[in-house]
Amino acid sequence: MNSIPVDLSRLSGLLCVAAPEPKTDLDGEQRKDRDGNHLWVTGIAVRRAGTRKASVIDVQTSAEPEGVTEGSPVGVTELDVSPWEIEGRHGLSYKAASIYPKRPGNAAGGASSPGVVPGPPQRERGAKGTA
Repeated sequence: MNSIPVDLSRLSGLLCVAAPEPKTDLDGEQRKDRDGNHLWVTGIAVRRAGTRKASVIDVQTSAEPEGVTEGSPVGVTELDVSPWEIEGRHGLSYKAASIYPKRPGNAAGGASSPGVVPGPPQRERGAKGTA
């Protein structure tokens, strides 16, 4: 199934609750994406703007989020969600182009918010090398 883009303007209070760590397989080897980049997973607390209830989601990236520490406010670019089902189990998988630290006092989720610490350079999703 295809991934679905998440409207980050509807989320607020993004906070790292589990520092980035390598995403590993059952043998402990770090997994890679289709392009051969190592995968990382970061636990992020999110809440819908205007509500009190927060949820924690594990967000996968194909680059290690630099400067992101447990307890720090974060920003996310190009967040997508994909539903999955395997052997009667099901859930949601979250992937982002990047996760980056934000300055305290600026809790908006979008990357264009004032006070944002610039994230890593972005490559276009799904883009292959140019000829």
